[in-house]
Amino acid sequence: MNKVRLYANEMVVDDVFSQTIVYLTGSSYFAGLVPIVQIESALFVEKEFRNEYAYALAVRAYIEVAGRLHKGMRLWRQYKSKLTTLDELRAGVQRLMAKYRPTEKSPNGIFKGDGFNVMTLVKSLEDQIPEIADIYENLSSYVHGGFEEQMLTRKISWISDLKQESNPIIESYEKISMRLRDVAFDDFSELMRITHPLRERYDARHKDDA
Repeated sequence: MNKVRLYANEMVVDDVFSQTIVYLTGSSYFAGLVPIVQIESALFVEKEFRNEYAYALAVRAYIEVAGRLHKGMRLWRQYKSKLTTLDELRAGVQRLMAKYRPTEKSPNGIFKGDGFNVMTLVKSLEDQIPEIADIYENLSSYVHGGFEEQMLTRKISWISDLKQESNPIIESYEKISMRLRDVAFDDFSELMRITHPLRERYDARHKDDA
């Protein structure tokens, strides 16, 4: 995907289709691949330290990031199935690259206008994980300090610590992260197929550099 970014930096990409693919790739790279790699590292560390609160935060972030990536790929699949036009795909991808601003005007930037709100991104995952909205709501209630959730979670975790057993809270969140990983990997695989022509063009321009 980085080759697509480099290709766009070197070339004048003036046809709407290629521009849209470049924007989709940029969103998937900077707001998808990069944070997911960091989230995966955080999940590993927090599991080792048995820190279920930090693990829950990381899984919640995973849902948001994977949702943004999946929303972009769903827009592409709708276009590929001829359910939407290229202009509609482009407009949707531009929203992925814009901030969600429900009341304030967008500042100058790459794109003006309102991005998708976080629940739209979360719910885009429902085609793969039907219960994702409820999972996200439960995680949000916990990480935002819901008393009942905090009390119950701490009790379960303390008992597992005393028994020197696996932390059941982390194990339940880990199942969610594994499902998110599968969705994200499938989306990245499809994106790699979509961007193959642009990456080939980049390689052709730089074949003498190797």
